[in-house]
Amino acid sequence: MKKSLIKAGAALALGCCLAGTVAGCAGGTASDEITFYHYAVTNSLTTQLEQKLAGFTESTGIKVKRVAISKDNYKATVSTKFTSSKKDMDVLYLDQPLLAQYANSNLLYKLDDFVTTSSEDAETVAVENSVGFKFNKNAFNESAWATTVYKNSVYGIPLTINTSVLFYNVATIKEACGLSTDDEAVAKVEGIKTWSDLKAFANEINGLGTKYALFGGMGSGGYTGWYSQCFIGAAGGRLYDENTKTVLPDEDGSVRRAFDMIKYMFDNSPEALYNSSSGFTGTTTAPAGKVLFSLSHSSDIKDFDVAYTTFGAIPFPGETAEIGSVSNLGGENLVIANKSEKKEASLKLIKYLVSGDCMSFFQTCTNNFAAVNKYATVDTFSTDKTSPAYKMYSVVKTQLASAQVRPVVAGWMNVNDNGIPVNLKAYVDGKKSYDDALGTIRAYAAEHLK
Repeated sequence: MKKSLIKAGAALALGCCLAGTVAGCAGGTASDEITFYHYAVTNSLTTQLEQKLAGFTESTGIKVKRVAISKDNYKATVSTKFTSSKKDMDVLYLDQPLLAQYANSNLLYKLDDFVTTSSEDAETVAVENSVGFKFNKNAFNESAWATTVYKNSVYGIPLTINTSVLFYNVATIKEACGLSTDDEAVAKVEGIKTWSDLKAFANEINGLGTKYALFGGMGSGGYTGWYSQCFIGAAGGRLYDENTKTVLPDEDGSVRRAFDMIKYMFDNSPEALYNSSSGFTGTTTAPAGKVLFSLSHSSDIKDFDVAYTTFGAIPFPGETAEIGSVSNLGGENLVIANKSEKKEASLKLIKYLVSGDCMSFFQTCTNNFAAVNKYATVDTFSTDKTSPAYKMYSVVKTQLASAQVRPVVAGWMNVNDNGIPVNLKAYVDGKKSYDDALGTIRAYAAEHLK
């Protein structure tokens, strides 16, 4: 909040805010302006976002200045901004694992005093009272909320969530399995519940590893770290032990089995196919459409190059039926920079952004589900319950129930983006033993998670 506001007679509002409730007794004025950092979107979506923010200004008198940054450059840009002397960054998007990093450096505003737990009305995002409101923890996805808590304090409000599932190319599977109809291909894939099921399926494919690829790869860098969590969780393993502070503890061999399954997937996937931009979706670029499965998430569904009718999705198979389907949780939180002088106005903006109309917009914009439970509906993306698109979104939503939270530990992004990928790849390529790869990851983590 601006210091001048106190002199302007808004001391009561400031007092309410600091006492632990976002004040409703003092609205914004036309002179108020807060800066909102977010991922860049397309021109048409930018227009929609401007309209949403205009509605906020109309209802509160608080202007919002947008700073749109490409996702690839976002971390570097906001990190630089955090360390600058300027106080012109108020509310911002933040990828879940980054919250711990910035909170650990005292760069984020602590929100403990502005949170409540309302069991009476779990659907109410912001619980109103005589002096303002508090955010209702119970209205948000439980796992998403866990990503906002660092050292027992809340530093953010969840915005969107996603998770990984196993997409498949119906036409390619029909061809590879020698099936007559799409329905036969769908039925065959939907029978895959475990890693044994997947291997049995793979054994029936003529030309697997040469003509066809079982797997569309895991990308590079952070994507490898991100997708590896699916395999580790599906084997009953963990990324991080909070008690021992050990990365990939592997007490029961689960991490080894996960790494071996990843190696199996790549061993049955020619590099020319899994590194092809069209290996899964199938375009005019050769080699096209010869990848059977792709590990991805909801934000990629509408980016498929061909009609939805050629694709489907299943929950990520567990190592065993007892473990069941496990995946990883992703998404973004809304946070307030600690150096912001407009914290009351910033809290009001966050409340507005996690409201109904805005939540629908952010779901459509990101193709991720809302982190607010009542708004996280498949109907936002597709209303035709018979369509392949609706079914794929439904699988993603189901998978969210078993999605695991990445470690809320300062420095985890370094381990995810740099420590895990290069060493996992070295093991998959046969250039490192498992023990050597794991040991190197742990040594890297010990250095970067101090």
